[in-house]
Amino acid sequence: MFDNLPHYLYFVVMALVVIGWLALIVFPRQTWANYWFSGIVIPSILCAIYMFLLLVFWFRPPAARITEFFTLEGVYTMFGNRGLLLVAWINLITMDLVVGAWMTRKAAQIRMPYIFLLPGLVLTFVFAGFGFTWYVMVAGLHGRVAEIAKFEGQPPPNTAPVFARPTAPSIE
Repeated sequence: MFDNLPHYLYFVVMALVVIGWLALIVFPRQTWANYWFSGIVIPSILCAIYMFLLLVFWFRPPAARITEFFTLEGVYTMFGNRGLLLVAWINLITMDLVVGAWMTRKAAQIRMPYIFLLPGLVLTFVFAGFGFTWYVMVAGLHGRVAEIAKFEGQPPPNTAPVFARPTAPSIE
């Protein structure tokens, strides 16, 4: 019953990822695209598929063991299981999409021109390491890395310190 599932889900997963990337490329400055859709909704759906496949295929032949993560040969053996191979692929493309969504949000904050952002997004979609490196280099050449750090170092608005004790009203 589950033998062909990875084959069909691969196309579903790829369609979701392409839709997420198209939203980032076409609407990079829109919060619904760069935060909600491509940063939260699509990655959450992909993670749900990821968890389902991991639970279904972990014990199917060749069954995986946690110790196989300790060697490259063990990982290679694990990926002889098509379901676990798809799990690994989903992990990669989901994190690439999350990074692309982060890049578009930060590009908007530092006012990076779209002409510089676009190659970074396309490269991140295809080769994540190159795309992120492009983005950091462009931001660095324009002196914007410090601005990104400034935005990243801000505490979320309307938050109290963790474990803050409420103060009792004084009785006078």
